[in-house]
Amino acid sequence: MNHQFLKHTSSLYAKYVNDLACGERPISVCRINEFMDDLAKSSMLLSEFKWADWYQNSHLVDRPEYIADATLHECKLLLTAMTRLERFSPGVMDNMRRQGVLLAIIERFNSFPFKLVG
Repeated sequence: MNHQFLKHTSSLYAKYVNDLACGERPISVCRINEFMDDLAKSSMLLSEFKWADWYQNSHLVDRPEYIADATLHECKLLLTAMTRLERFSPGVMDNMRRQGVLLAIIERFNSFPFKLVG
């Protein structure tokens, strides 16, 4: 695991952990957009993406507790799909936040060692 990745994940966690807490408390569209921009700047989104991969792993968003065992690739895959869906269907990211999916992913990013399979 490279040191730069650890720096980015710790930074994302510290900056967004309170905002991404699940529940009905609203979060601003600006803050969601800032989070998505930071994901892109921190190389947390995949440059190569196939919707078929999303469909094979989309079950993780139904059970956020499964994300605790997800690989780095699976976490990036979920975030990439959600950010792309957000562009065409605003509210997807906030819905994933309310369900605890975004928090589970940044907590997984913040926990190590990652299984680097995939």
